[in-house]
Amino acid sequence: MVALTNVITLAIDRAREAADGHFTHHLVRTGPLQQTVIALREGVRFKEHESEVPGTLYILRGAIRVDAAEPFVLQSGTLHEMPPHRRSFEAIQDTVMLLTAVPGPTSVEGEDIVYVLPPA
Repeated sequence: MVALTNVITLAIDRAREAADGHFTHHLVRTGPLQQTVIALREGVRFKEHESEVPGTLYILRGAIRVDAAEPFVLQSGTLHEMPPHRRSFEAIQDTVMLLTAVPGPTSVEGEDIVYVLPPA
């Protein structure tokens, strides 16, 4: 069992301390299911990327602006299905998200891809 309140606090504290303004921690990795907490300091931007892995993004705290074909904002409490489109996003507040994904059989165990851009 995971106490998300504690995870949220720890994650945003670590993101604030990190030189690149982000912190990532895998909460669940069992079978095909992966749940990852991603924390971003306000202003941190993930570069444009595309993923064909089915997944959802739940905003636990804060807000992000998603730059996609049709830009939109996700705020605390929002659950969003991540379709396989090119996108980038930026934290418009200090933000903690829960990414749930089910990678296919070709994914490598322990393989992590980080899309955060270096600070300007």
